[in-house]
Amino acid sequence: MTAKLNKRKCKQCGNEFQKLSPLQSVCGITCSINRTYDLNLKKKEKAVNDKVKDMKESLMKRSDYVKLFQIVFNSYIRQRDKDLPCVSCGRFKVDEWHAGHYIASTYQYHRFNPNNVHKQCNQCNTHFRGNLIPYRIELIKRIGLEEVEYIENTRHMMLEITIPELKQLIIEYKFKLKNLKQ
Repeated sequence: MTAKLNKRKCKQCGNEFQKLSPLQSVCGITCSINRTYDLNLKKKEKAVNDKVKDMKESLMKRSDYVKLFQIVFNSYIRQRDKDLPCVSCGRFKVDEWHAGHYIASTYQYHRFNPNNVHKQCNQCNTHFRGNLIPYRIELIKRIGLEEVEYIENTRHMMLEITIPELKQLIIEYKFKLKNLKQ
């Protein structure tokens, strides 16, 4: 009966073996050497990957972080509004969805304002340049007239987001996106 309890599967080759000591996890010396080599190789690969990641991050400019945040932010908006129709035309079945801005993203103050960005079909966003009149009507229903007027009246305000703030926003919106997908 004790022999059956001490039978284990080798973590390196997968063969069954008789366990001789409590910490034994491989069947023999060859598997032990190979496992040690594999573990050391994985540690070295991780160290190299971490170094490459740090180097890439050190080369990133503010504009790179803005692009990265724009991708995360747009994904969040499309996921947030996934059960809603196009904000402009009201269609549900569309091949491609965009995160359409009511006030254009060239006005930096509201570029990343969730009240200014909603799920919009490709046709309204691209071909009809936002289809703004029906967009405004629907926006008033969704967020209220006061908020729409605030967005319209403050579009010329300046906003400069720093790199540390962008990094924090990327983390925050990735977390929000992950929670929405659950």
